[in-house]
Amino acid sequence: QTATQTVTTTQQVGTATVTTTAPGPTQTVTETISHFVCSYDSQEFATIGALAAHMEAEHALEGLTKLTVNGEAYELKVEPNWTLLDVLRDKLNLTGTKLSCDMGECGFCAVIMGGRPILSCMVLAATCEGKNIETIEALADPVTKELHPIQIAFKEHGGMQCAFCTPGFVMSAKALLDRNPSPTLDEVKVALSGVLCRCGNYPGIFNSVIAASQ
Repeated sequence: QTATQTVTTTQQVGTATVTTTAPGPTQTVTETISHFVCSYDSQEFATIGALAAHMEAEHALEGLTKLTVNGEAYELKVEPNWTLLDVLRDKLNLTGTKLSCDMGECGFCAVIMGGRPILSCMVLAATCEGKNIETIEALADPVTKELHPIQIAFKEHGGMQCAFCTPGFVMSAKALLDRNPSPTLDEVKVALSGVLCRCGNYPGIFNSVIAASQ
C-alpha cells in the first residue's frame, strides 16, 4: 500500500499540518515548529520576542543606507521601493524639492548628485549611497541666510511666477553654471530643457540664468 502526503508550513515559524491519505480513515497530524530564525546570522530563537531582542542588540544598524545630503551624513532605513524624492521630503523634511508628476516628466524634483542634475522621483534612494546630493536648501548661506546668486537673479529678473517649478530650474541652472560659468543662451535652454514651466515663463527663466552667470 502507498500513502500520499500534503505538507503546508508557515514561513520560518508556526505549525505544519501533514495530511496522510491511505486506505482507511484520513489522519491529520499537527506538528509545532518552535524556532524563529535571524535573517542576518541564522541563529534560532524559541520566541519572536527573543528574536526581536537579538535583532535590536546585534543588528540595529544593519541594513541602513548612508546618504550625504547638503554636506550632512544620514543613516536611515530605506525600503527598496522608496525614491530619493520620498526620502528627501518624508524622512529628511527637505521639502524644497517638489513632488509634482512623480513620473520623470516635469523636472520639478531636480536635485544635484555627483555634479549632475537628476530627477529624484526616478532614482531609488538605496542606489544613492556614497553619492553627494545637493538640494535647494543648500544654496542660501546657512549663517547669514543670504540667497545664492542664482536665487537672487531669479528674484530680480522675473524668473518665477507661481514658483512651484523654480527649485527644479534653480538646481538645473546651478549644475550648469558649476561646470560652465559662461553659457550661451542656447546652452542654457538645453540645460534647462528637462524642467517644465506651466506658466510659460521661459524668457524670464533664461534671462535669470544668464544674469546669474554674469
